[in-house]
Amino acid sequence: MTSVTFDSVILDMKLPDVVRKVDQRVITQNAVASLDYNPIHVNPKWAKEVNLLGKGTTIAHGMCTFAFMTSVVTDWCYAGGGFITRLESKFIHPVRPGDTITCSGVVSEIHPRKKGQSFVVIELGAENQTGTKVAVAKARVRLPE
Repeated sequence: MTSVTFDSVILDMKLPDVVRKVDQRVITQNAVASLDYNPIHVNPKWAKEVNLLGKGTTIAHGMCTFAFMTSVVTDWCYAGGGFITRLESKFIHPVRPGDTITCSGVVSEIHPRKKGQSFVVIELGAENQTGTKVAVAKARVRLPE
């Protein structure tokens, strides 16, 4: 695998997609990792009884989707020494058990600075199997020069 460097990046460069299947096991594992045991995430019976959000299923933690999107960047550049310096996200649509989430990224800005300070901005998106956008994010990334 070739390491990504600042000079090798071009505007509108597409990063490799990351695809993740979501099931109740994945949601429960995220609950354990985050200590967030809210029934909207971990109690399918309750979600069905209250017809949660009109669908009657649990929903994944937003941070689960955030982690999926972040992995687009880390898979792309961490092995070669790149790192994220800033992340922001917006959750748009619930992610449910049975969804397949495809996360994508594209270089939207390139900022040359003095040595060691240059960075790129990656626009990230996540959509489910029907093409519904479930989240967006922006990552500021430093890459080796």
